[in-house]
Amino acid sequence: MVHATSRQWEGRLEVVVAHLRQIHSVDILQGAEIVFLATDMHLPAPADWIIMHSCLGHHFLLVLRKQERHEGHPQFFATMMLIGTPTQADCFTYRLELNRNHRRLKWEATPRSVLECVDSVITDGDCLVLNTSLAQLFSDNGSLAIGIAITATDVRPSEAEM
Repeated sequence: MVHATSRQWEGRLEVVVAHLRQIHSVDILQGAEIVFLATDMHLPAPADWIIMHSCLGHHFLLVLRKQERHEGHPQFFATMMLIGTPTQADCFTYRLELNRNHRRLKWEATPRSVLECVDSVITDGDCLVLNTSLAQLFSDNGSLAIGIAITATDVRPSEAEM
């Protein structure tokens, strides 16, 4: 588990990966489809779980946050951030999937850029949101396995004309 800052990244994008690996000890998983195991889901809010995902020539950051939106009612928020610009982020789609006990839950969206603030993504509701009871349905002994798949979106017409 890593504590994620609520601020957006300030500085050159080229140094984000090194910063996350060295300062925050964030692991990098390789491949278009991976499974991220978030352990100790019972920890009190606020808590963050972060993993870096490297595929398709880019680095992505999964942020799973447990926080209370209403006092006494913690929720889990999961979103994918591209370590790149908003324009680059628009070129990808990510899918988060929870699968356990004959239940399946999928969330599919366009990642946001790390130049945006994670807090605003959560406030906007542009992420997978789980209440505690739903998270418990998909957890196993306090761990939540999240399948992650990233795909490139179709080539835009302006690119195809080149």
